Amino acid sequence: MREDMKVKETPKDTLINSIIETEWFLFDKVQNVSGRCGCQDDEWTFYVNRYSQFNAWGMDTLRSYAADLETALKEGRNPITEKYAYMMETTDPEYYHDSLEPYLPAISERKAKLVEAITTVMVSLEHQFELKYPNFSRGSRPLAVSAAGDVSTALYSTGELKTYSENTLAFLAQDLEKAIKEGRSIPKEIHERVVKFYGYQNMEDAESKLGA
Repeated sequence: MREDMKVKETPKDTLINSIIETEWFLFDKVQNVSGRCGCQDDEWTFYVNRYSQFNAWGMDTLRSYAADLETALKEGRNPITEKYAYMMETTDPEYYHDSLEPYLPAISERKAKLVEAITTVMVSLEHQFELKYPNFSRGSRPLAVSAAGDVSTALYSTGELKTYSENTLAFLAQDLEKAIKEGRSIPKEIHERVVKFYGYQNMEDAESKLGA
């Protein structure tokens, strides 16, 4: 992706862009059983979604996650591959336990509790967001597992969070707690940054125009 297409407004953006570059390198290496996915060739959409997520995080969380990625690279691991593997604990339990779990980093009890707590809060906030912005949310992932078997917000979140270190998860939990105390919603901030990439002024502008 061209450098002039990246956000470079604050020192925080320098760290975010570095993280996304590493993630894109790892995402490109993911091997799907059904072949390469089209999204692996769509760097712009990847950038929009990942930047929007990371922009809602605090600097301590970002620094910790950057360190997680650096550690994974040194160990020859691909956290994005691991994310999809962890998700298969729900989508294909037998294959997960027989063929994937033995090769994945073990999940400690503390990490499992942090993942569950963060996912619960994020799904609750996403539900509140959907109620307020139904037009925008129409094309989003279902919050829970649907009859069609679509990947839910809860499942995707759980899979990704399991790839973070306990340190990063603890910082992220603090970010969520701080935002709630300040009357902010991190999911809304993420979605609002996404719509700004696509030319809307804010969520209200996007909701109104998408409804029309």
